Amino acid sequence: MRSDTQTITIAAPPEDVLAFVGDGANLPRWAIGFATAVRPDEAGWIVTTGQGEVPTSIAVDRATGTVDFRMRPAPEVEATAYARAVPNGDGTEFVFTQFQQPGTPDEVFEQLVVAVGHELVALKALLEVACPL
Repeated sequence: MRSDTQTITIAAPPEDVLAFVGDGANLPRWAIGFATAVRPDEAGWIVTTGQGEVPTSIAVDRATGTVDFRMRPAPEVEATAYARAVPNGDGTEFVFTQFQQPGTPDEVFEQLVVAVGHELVALKALLEVACPL
């Protein structure tokens, strides 16, 4: 299975990055290529995407600095993306890995790879810039 791993350095402590990324309510703020809206669900979150609603659970392990995103885009289909917040000086190296799911065309996966790159830039901006308003 093909995978893509991307990293970005964020000038914020790992615990702040984990708290922000691990809160599903923040998905539309940073996962801009994936989530247009979210609402809580008994099993996690229902994420509204360009392709419809995707049940998603988010597992955060603060001790290891990991976040697992488990998405169910169709019945009997589960996709997982993995993230890790690694201390890097006073900040964080945020690492995000996704996999090309069976049946996903190469060109669609390439679009997902590009989208994650944009999402990591959005995440960095949100966590580093304090709005004075």
